[in-house]
Amino acid sequence: MQEVLNQAAGDWSNWFLHASWQAAVVAGIVFLLLQVTKRFTSAPFRYALLLIVLLKFAVPPFLDLSTGLITQSANYYSTIRNTVVSDPPQISVAEKTSSVTSVASEAGPSNRISPTAGSSVDPVSRSDSATVPTVVEASETAAEFPWSLLLMSVYACGMLVCGVFLVRRYRAILRIVRSGDILNAGELHAEMVRLSTQLNMKKIPALRISDETDAPFAIGVFRPSILFPRLLVESLHPDQRTIVLAHELAHIRRRDLLMGWFETVLSLVWWFHPGMWWLKKSLRQTREDCCDDMLLTHGLADPERYCETLIDAATRQSVRLVEPLVLGFVHREHPVARRIRRLMDGSLLRVDRLRFSALCMVLLVAVLMLPGMRPQRLPVSETSLEGSGGWRNLDFQIDAEEAAVVKKCYEIAQTYFSSNNNEKLFDQPETRQALEAVLQERPDFFYAQQLLGTWYRRRGDLDRANQLLNAALANAPVVLTQKFHTGDQRPLPGLKIPEMIIECNRVQNHSLDPSLKLKYVDLLTDTDGNIKLPVYDTVLRVMGIAHPRGYSIEYDQMGWFESEAANGIMPDVLTWKTWSRPRVFSRTATESYRLRDATGTNTLQLKSDDNTYKIGGVARSEADGRFSIENGKGKRISKLPTDLPTISNAAFMDHAIIELSEPATSQFEIEEINVLDSQTKIPLRRFQDGAGFDWSNEKKIHLFSLWDKLPATVDLILKVYNYQKDSFRYRIPAQTGATISEQGLTLKITHLIAGNHTGWSSRDGFYGEPQSTGHTSEVMFDMTGNSQLKFSLWVVTKEGRKRNLKEGGWFSVGMANAPIRIMLPLEEIDHFEIRPYVTTETIYFEKLQLPTRTSTLGQTLPVIDFAVDGEARQFTSELFSPLRVHFKSLPGKVYSGCSCNQLGYELMERPQEQRGVESQSTVEWHYFAAIDFEHRQEYILTPGSKIKGRQGASNCKSNWGEVSATSKDVPLERIQSVRLQFLPKKSD
Repeated sequence: MQEVLNQAAGDWSNWFLHASWQAAVVAGIVFLLLQVTKRFTSAPFRYALLLIVLLKFAVPPFLDLSTGLITQSANYYSTIRNTVVSDPPQISVAEKTSSVTSVASEAGPSNRISPTAGSSVDPVSRSDSATVPTVVEASETAAEFPWSLLLMSVYACGMLVCGVFLVRRYRAILRIVRSGDILNAGELHAEMVRLSTQLNMKKIPALRISDETDAPFAIGVFRPSILFPRLLVESLHPDQRTIVLAHELAHIRRRDLLMGWFETVLSLVWWFHPGMWWLKKSLRQTREDCCDDMLLTHGLADPERYCETLIDAATRQSVRLVEPLVLGFVHREHPVARRIRRLMDGSLLRVDRLRFSALCMVLLVAVLMLPGMRPQRLPVSETSLEGSGGWRNLDFQIDAEEAAVVKKCYEIAQTYFSSNNNEKLFDQPETRQALEAVLQERPDFFYAQQLLGTWYRRRGDLDRANQLLNAALANAPVVLTQKFHTGDQRPLPGLKIPEMIIECNRVQNHSLDPSLKLKYVDLLTDTDGNIKLPVYDTVLRVMGIAHPRGYSIEYDQMGWFESEAANGIMPDVLTWKTWSRPRVFSRTATESYRLRDATGTNTLQLKSDDNTYKIGGVARSEADGRFSIENGKGKRISKLPTDLPTISNAAFMDHAIIELSEPATSQFEIEEINVLDSQTKIPLRRFQDGAGFDWSNEKKIHLFSLWDKLPATVDLILKVYNYQKDSFRYRIPAQTGATISEQGLTLKITHLIAGNHTGWSSRDGFYGEPQSTGHTSEVMFDMTGNSQLKFSLWVVTKEGRKRNLKEGGWFSVGMANAPIRIMLPLEEIDHFEIRPYVTTETIYFEKLQLPTRTSTLGQTLPVIDFAVDGEARQFTSELFSPLRVHFKSLPGKVYSGCSCNQLGYELMERPQEQRGVESQSTVEWHYFAAIDFEHRQEYILTPGSKIKGRQGASNCKSNWGEVSATSKDVPLERIQSVRLQFLPKKSD
């Protein structure tokens, strides 16, 4: 909470600082202008200039327009400044050379891209084996005194005091007004009607006579009234009463009371500003001058008689009015001598309204003075590109030539991930030559400067690197800054970010073009833990951030965003050493983007739509396989709602089972599950090594861990579909020709095969032959009848796992006969289900307490031995159940690569003639569980056999699990077995 207040106070002080000096500059310019021109300019013109100053106090200081003098001055300053990096990137990072000597395959998640919401970038695994930065962690510093918070508190108190005094005085005036007698007839009322007609007023104000005041005044914006003291009615001559009435009517006619309220609100906000003090005084004087001139130009008063009336009224006044909410005839705050001298000065220019030429001059001054400057630092703001007519058009556009240059630089950046003879292609001289060629044509192109600066830094020329990196930031339309810090807010200087991709969107004629992307490689955080990225000024989107090697990261995942400032501050990135079980910080649900917008509870039940979700119990296994059972909050219970599994590996594997007792299985489906460490809100699979979970049963979530015990408390997150009790659920067998008829809809499976085609059209049918027959399936439905039914289509495996084939659902009329690709082997599909279309809801149970496990965990794990025996076969290992590892051995180099999404994976199969079945072999394995592993794969060959050449490997990971396929230059018949060993990966 304190951090939020400090951040708010810092933003407030930054806003007020810029608004204060800008308003002071404009007030100073107008003051000088009035002093120079006061003898030959009219009162309405001077009043209009003062209103510009008043508007400047209301206009945001960061409203930048090209016409503004302040805007142009700020832009000029930004252009000529020499260094834009307050703390240059920390180059002197201790590095140690690492070498890879093992031929074993060790796949890990260290450098995966973390896609943000809406990203289409698949997670990838990359490693930079040349150098591993040793991050220099910042030492603890003394907390700075929160000056901004103190100043904001003082300001709020001052504003409150001023507001209280104003309200008290205004209420006193209102009591006087309400006590006055309304005058609807008589000589004075008739005179007011005549004057109102002469001043072209559409509405006649109310006239009141009061014994409780000696000062005439006008009050009320929407229902104006004039209060006339009975003392003046009786003591002033009729012509003097006419002058007083005409003056108050002039205030109403000019709408001074409306402007008075506007002035009052701003004066409360800016109670401390000397410029506002001067402005209030100047507005009051000029307002009276305008009314005086209106009376004289309309012939409603003689100057000499006007002066006599001012003197007579002033000598009788003792009441202090609440300016400018109440506008009087004379004022105690300043002598009437100035007005008398002005009334008697026949050389002054007097007009009753602002002339056209003067209006043009005022508008010119406003266009020059009102715009502010673009802020230097502000947090970026999420936005949307959706408009009423499609995508909303953006001002940002670049020509085709510049777009081609960006694409060329992007391709150069991509060479960072390719090597030749253990040297990155990016580090070769050709990269420098290509980027220098770009800069010869476009000397200030920030993207090429950024990449070239990175090239020089990697080559050790730090002076040239800093020069180019600073130039890139200076020339960029916008600079994005993002801070990497630990859970206890310590910055991480010298942290290497392998890759970051920013999408720069263009929209013209309501057509979105997201193809312009900027790839940054080998970023290095500065002494404050920041990275700085030069980008275009448009709507942006982060396509992915590569994890620093050995670290995991978490940040608020934004969609489209934009920066209103020259330096846009992106959400901080929480960084921790992967699997380090951090305990130096704690987070609440509101501090985790996973929980912030979800419906949650720290009890054992919660309501979501019409369903009530309830924890039925939590079980924890001891080393001998016996379970301790509690309710989730430390209270022992006798049993769970359903039977517990038999555990045979509890000596080296910690098990805990969380079971839902409500709602009924027919009333919900689970789209996604996540389990967090309760204290840090870090996902379990990234919190500690060898920890994960499985949920083949909707109501039973099975947590497990190797090497370390599970955390004492966890948070359970469920992304669920809620169904009503009487909602339909239709089961369709997984076979061609299967048909159901329900609710006026007839659905028939017309096509179901192993594999999938590359394309299909209603005219020509399928293109080519089915591909990936061992890992994918393809289905087509024929639908007739109820064309407006919207539903979800689920596929159910023989193990009981369910997958929603399209989160957005289908309208039966829109499903037509198009094929649906399923990332599951046909042999694993049990049936399909059709359910009503509903949107997902995210719910969570916070701080579920696991029963205590007293026995220790064995640190030596068994090795999975897949007996190939020179044959193509399949095998499932139950050693780490519920983590079941499925193996398959095949002759030849079967796969060319793999892909995956949130539903499953696909291994792309080579044509039979390209597999080399006589000399090569492939071993594939996969598991379905939310866990990350380091592993080693070892081949046991027949005596005298050896592996020739290099191996080919494909690996994919996602929330559902992991798949790996390895090809060797050795015939299948020479492989006796393949051993898979899970390796501990403790954080340093």
